[in-house]
Amino acid sequence: MPFDIAKETGTWKASGNSDNYGEILQKLGVPPDMLPKVLEIEYSVEMSVSGDTFTYKITEFGQTSVNTFTLGVESEEKDAWGTTRMVTYSMEGDSLVNTYPSVDGKGLKFSSARRFLDDNTIHTELKVGDLVGWSEAKRVV
Repeated sequence: MPFDIAKETGTWKASGNSDNYGEILQKLGVPPDMLPKVLEIEYSVEMSVSGDTFTYKITEFGQTSVNTFTLGVESEEKDAWGTTRMVTYSMEGDSLVNTYPSVDGKGLKFSSARRFLDDNTIHTELKVGDLVGWSEAKRVV
């Protein structure tokens, strides 16, 4: 069953990660002093879907970003801090995959694949450069 994008709406809290998740975050540019906060983040997601197009509104660390994507089409994404990058979202089996050809603007490739383990748990496989890991988030109910 494909990833149900609209089901991601809700408040989520980081609940687990791989041993090298911190390394992945640092490679993505997260400063070391922010790692403890990111590893325990609680964030809000609002999704709206129309066919193959969806709008993703996320609020984290008091900042909000809103972006609209069409599956299979490269799109510009702007995060809550104003950083803009190109990304393509696609469905692969039961996962929603996002692929950044140059997440840092210097050619560093990044991709993640999110899938529901159950209605209240999302498991995300991450790959940045040659580093692979995972993280999980639980719905705050």
